[in-house]
Amino acid sequence: MRNNFSLKSTALFCALATFHSFAWADLIVPANGLNTLNPGFVSLACTDLTVSGQLNLSTGSLVLIKNSLINAGGTINGDSGLLEVNGNWANAGTFNAGASTVRFTRACGVDTVHVTGITHFANLTIDSRDGTLHINLPPYTNQTVSGALVFGGNPKNIRVEGGPCSGIQLLGEATSSGQDANVQLAPGVWIGKTPPMGCPGGPPPAPAESAPVPATSGTVLTLLAVLLATLGAGALGRRKRPPRP
Repeated sequence: MRNNFSLKSTALFCALATFHSFAWADLIVPANGLNTLNPGFVSLACTDLTVSGQLNLSTGSLVLIKNSLINAGGTINGDSGLLEVNGNWANAGTFNAGASTVRFTRACGVDTVHVTGITHFANLTIDSRDGTLHINLPPYTNQTVSGALVFGGNPKNIRVEGGPCSGIQLLGEATSSGQDANVQLAPGVWIGKTPPMGCPGGPPPAPAESAPVPATSGTVLTLLAVLLATLGAGALGRRKRPPRP
């Protein structure tokens, strides 16, 4: 695997964990920092990516990320690159998808990807490899995909969880493949073109139906009218009766 990385003086890249002939640790792009990948692959060896400045993927691939965090004020420009996340995906900043691919998988010994924030992906691949992978989505949010949503791995080994109203929405001409063979959806979770009724972006809930009024036959209505008339006449007679001496 070839490792190329263009590192500006404003970025911090610590070397602690060994990967092939390179030693990497957390990749931190500080506020006001600028970092651009070269073509080829860079492995974080299951350490974390934290972006508070700007990271440009260009045509590069950043793989074996454990947790990926875009802080408020931070930006990742996806360009046509690849990000492979094997832990948590937290987006409190800006992810400009471009034509990039984000891949959620389980190569770092973690079987759950917790997604926080709302992200628009160009292409999103979810691959359980040879085990079970849980994707936990935040409630009442739509993660969106405008390109290809691809599920892979062993049959039915991807569990998409969260809810209520946790979704992955396919925008425009976006496509999805592998869902029927590989995915189990928890209650309150959806994948598709249109959010369910009552969820963000979906149709409003149907108005509550009025309770039906029981039908009454003509005979019963006539009897009720006679009874009311009789009661009314009796009350009127009592009001007109002169007082006793």
